[in-house]
Amino acid sequence: MKLPESFLFEAGPRAVLLLHAYTGSANDVRLLGRELQRHNYTVYAPQFRGHASERFEDILDEGSPDKWFADVVEATRFLKEKGYEEIAVMGLSMGGIMATRALEVGDYIGGGSFNSPIHHIGKTRLPETFISLYRSFNKRMGVPDARIQDSIPRIKTKRTQQLEEIAEFSKKVAEDLNQINVPYYIASSGNDELIDPANGQILKEALMPYTEVTYHEFPELTHVITVGPNRESFETTVIAFLNKLNWKEG
Repeated sequence: MKLPESFLFEAGPRAVLLLHAYTGSANDVRLLGRELQRHNYTVYAPQFRGHASERFEDILDEGSPDKWFADVVEATRFLKEKGYEEIAVMGLSMGGIMATRALEVGDYIGGGSFNSPIHHIGKTRLPETFISLYRSFNKRMGVPDARIQDSIPRIKTKRTQQLEEIAEFSKKVAEDLNQINVPYYIASSGNDELIDPANGQILKEALMPYTEVTYHEFPELTHVITVGPNRESFETTVIAFLNKLNWKEG
């Protein structure tokens, strides 16, 4: 099975760092990356530690919120070493949580999040979805059903611990939203099957006292808003947001 890879799509001097979702890969944002490149943006999408490997459990064993944020810092350094001084940072779901943290503590021209549960409002289907993805991934890798089933209790324990760590990290991000002083974009899917769409509205209200917020709802779109046949309306709003940022170059 061919594993996803990080990508760098080079175009103009304006750089965008795109961050993928929990249990996902750079493929989450590849289509958006290509669309941004067509509009003369350089786009880099790294892979978070433990993701896109031949062992799904690596997400639990090799990853953590602090390590994933370190990956964001390293990705930013990578772009700057290539000569891109002005960078926007955006992410899907957990990637959006990491992007928001970057905007709180780093030097970016703007950024935002797509379906990111920073405030953890309402119910989430992530715990059971993780197990479902774990099962399907291992079946594709040829792991016997009995062996997969025997591993489920261990996986559930580690998954629960990691989701608690993500929740704690998100809580800190929510507490520090007042540190963001550059434009912020929010996309919220009305047909989100993993998190409560109200998370986007709550985030908008929390940010509005501190910075300029661009908020868009997409009633028919699902959690992974960056893929699918109806993503064009979403992509158009991202490009419009980026075009309005105060770029010095390009």
